[in-house]
Amino acid sequence: MTDIENKVFDTVCNAVQAAFPGTMMYSKDTEMSATYPAGTVVETDNVPVLQTSTDDNSENHARLSYEINFYSDKQTGAKRECRDLMKVADTAMKSLKFRRIMARQLDNIDRTLCRMYARYEVIVGEETLPNGDVRYNFYRRV
Repeated sequence: MTDIENKVFDTVCNAVQAAFPGTMMYSKDTEMSATYPAGTVVETDNVPVLQTSTDDNSENHARLSYEINFYSDKQTGAKRECRDLMKVADTAMKSLKFRRIMARQLDNIDRTLCRMYARYEVIVGEETLPNGDVRYNFYRRV
Protein backbone atom coordinates (compact mmCIF):
# COMPACT_ATOMS: atom_id res chain seq x y z
CA MET A 1 0.00 0.00 0.00
CA THR A 2 1.32 3.43 -0.93
CA ASP A 3 1.75 5.41 2.28
CA ILE A 4 2.47 9.13 1.90
CA GLU A 5 0.11 10.34 4.63
CA ASN A 6 2.84 11.85 6.82
CA LYS A 7 4.38 13.71 3.87
CA VAL A 8 1.01 15.17 2.85
CA PHE A 9 0.03 16.13 6.39
CA ASP A 10 3.43 17.68 7.17
CA THR A 11 3.45 19.66 3.91
CA VAL A 12 0.00 21.14 4.50
CA CYS A 13 0.42 21.61 8.25
CA ASN A 14 3.78 23.39 7.91
CA ALA A 15 2.42 25.74 5.22
CA VAL A 16 -0.73 26.57 7.20
CA GLN A 17 1.06 27.11 10.48
CA ALA A 18 3.70 29.28 8.82
CA ALA A 19 0.98 31.53 7.39
CA PHE A 20 -1.39 31.33 10.37
CA PRO A 21 0.59 30.54 13.57
CA GLY A 22 -1.47 28.85 16.24
CA THR A 23 -3.81 27.05 13.82
CA MET A 24 -4.56 23.61 15.25
CA MET A 25 -4.08 20.86 12.62
CA TYR A 26 -5.22 17.24 12.91
CA SER A 27 -4.58 14.16 10.75
CA LYS A 28 -7.96 12.59 11.47
CA ASP A 29 -11.52 13.69 11.98
CA THR A 30 -11.83 14.68 15.62
CA GLU A 31 -14.30 16.06 18.07
CA MET A 32 -14.35 19.84 18.06
CA SER A 33 -11.02 21.53 18.68
CA ALA A 34 -10.28 23.38 21.89
CA THR A 35 -9.02 26.37 19.93
CA TYR A 36 -9.71 27.83 16.51
CA PRO A 37 -8.93 28.15 13.71
CA ALA A 38 -8.49 24.41 13.22
CA GLY A 39 -8.11 22.08 10.29
CA THR A 40 -7.96 18.43 9.30
CA VAL A 41 -6.05 16.66 6.53
CA VAL A 42 -7.39 13.13 6.09
CA GLU A 43 -6.64 10.41 3.55
CA THR A 44 -10.01 9.08 2.39
CA ASP A 45 -9.03 6.67 -0.40
CA ASN A 46 -5.95 4.66 -1.35
CA VAL A 47 -6.80 2.57 -4.41
CA PRO A 48 -4.21 0.62 -6.44
CA VAL A 49 -4.08 1.33 -10.16
CA LEU A 50 -4.58 -2.24 -11.31
CA GLN A 51 -3.34 -1.63 -14.85
CA THR A 52 0.18 -0.97 -13.53
CA SER A 53 0.31 -3.84 -11.01
CA THR A 54 2.76 -6.65 -11.71
CA ASP A 55 1.86 -10.31 -12.18
CA ASP A 56 2.65 -10.95 -8.50
CA ASN A 57 0.20 -8.18 -7.53
CA SER A 58 2.90 -5.67 -6.60
CA GLU A 59 1.40 -2.21 -6.45
CA ASN A 60 3.25 0.30 -8.63
CA HIS A 61 0.75 3.17 -8.54
CA ALA A 62 -2.16 4.22 -6.37
CA ARG A 63 -4.89 6.83 -6.69
CA LEU A 64 -5.06 8.76 -3.42
CA SER A 65 -7.83 11.04 -2.20
CA TYR A 66 -7.58 13.54 0.64
CA GLU A 67 -10.12 15.76 2.36
CA ILE A 68 -9.20 19.03 4.01
CA ASN A 69 -11.50 20.89 6.40
CA PHE A 70 -11.04 24.23 8.09
CA TYR A 71 -13.11 25.61 10.95
CA SER A 72 -13.33 29.11 12.38
CA ASP A 73 -15.27 30.42 15.38
CA LYS A 74 -14.81 34.14 14.68
CA GLN A 75 -17.90 36.24 15.27
CA THR A 76 -17.14 38.21 12.12
CA GLY A 77 -14.81 37.15 9.31
CA ALA A 78 -15.04 33.40 9.91
CA LYS A 79 -15.77 32.63 6.27
CA ARG A 80 -12.83 34.81 5.13
CA GLU A 81 -10.53 33.08 7.63
CA CYS A 82 -11.54 29.62 6.35
CA ARG A 83 -11.04 30.72 2.73
CA ASP A 84 -7.61 32.17 3.51
CA LEU A 85 -6.56 28.96 5.28
CA MET A 86 -7.85 26.89 2.36
CA LYS A 87 -5.84 28.96 -0.13
CA VAL A 88 -2.64 28.11 1.74
CA ALA A 89 -3.56 24.41 1.94
CA ASP A 90 -4.52 24.43 -1.75
CA THR A 91 -1.10 25.78 -2.73
CA ALA A 92 0.60 23.14 -0.55
CA MET A 93 -1.45 20.32 -2.11
CA LYS A 94 -0.73 21.58 -5.63
CA SER A 95 3.00 21.59 -4.80
CA LEU A 96 2.58 17.80 -4.39
CA LYS A 97 0.76 17.69 -7.76
CA PHE A 98 -2.63 17.00 -6.20
CA ARG A 99 -5.65 18.18 -8.18
CA ARG A 100 -8.49 19.84 -6.29
CA ILE A 101 -11.72 18.24 -7.41
CA MET A 102 -14.02 20.37 -5.28
CA ALA A 103 -14.18 22.97 -2.53
CA ARG A 104 -17.15 24.49 -0.78
CA GLN A 105 -18.50 25.90 2.42
CA LEU A 106 -20.50 23.37 4.43
CA ASP A 107 -23.02 23.76 7.18
CA ASN A 108 -21.53 22.53 10.41
CA ILE A 109 -23.44 20.74 13.16
CA ASP A 110 -22.21 23.39 15.56
CA ARG A 111 -23.68 26.54 13.96
CA THR A 112 -21.23 28.77 15.84
CA LEU A 113 -18.48 27.47 13.52
CA CYS A 114 -17.84 28.21 9.87
CA ARG A 115 -16.55 25.20 7.89
CA MET A 116 -14.81 24.99 4.52
CA TYR A 117 -14.14 21.65 2.84
CA ALA A 118 -12.06 20.52 -0.17
CA ARG A 119 -11.20 17.22 -1.84
CA TYR A 120 -8.00 16.36 -3.70
CA GLU A 121 -6.73 13.48 -5.83
CA VAL A 122 -3.37 12.36 -7.19
CA ILE A 123 -1.73 9.26 -8.60
CA VAL A 124 1.45 8.22 -6.83
CA GLY A 125 4.06 5.83 -8.18
CA GLU A 126 6.32 3.92 -5.84
CA GLU A 127 9.90 3.14 -6.89
CA THR A 128 12.47 1.15 -4.93
CA LEU A 129 15.94 2.62 -5.37
CA PRO A 130 19.12 0.48 -5.59
CA ASN A 131 19.96 1.32 -1.95
CA GLY A 132 16.54 0.00 -0.83
CA ASP A 133 14.97 3.41 -0.18
CA VAL A 134 11.53 4.10 -1.63
CA ARG A 135 10.89 7.17 -3.76
CA TYR A 136 7.39 8.41 -4.50
CA ASN A 137 6.59 10.06 -7.83
CA PHE A 138 3.50 12.21 -8.04
CA TYR A 139 1.44 12.44 -11.24
CA ARG A 140 -1.23 15.07 -11.88
CA ARG A 141 -3.27 12.91 -14.21
CA VAL A 142 -6.07 11.12 -12.34
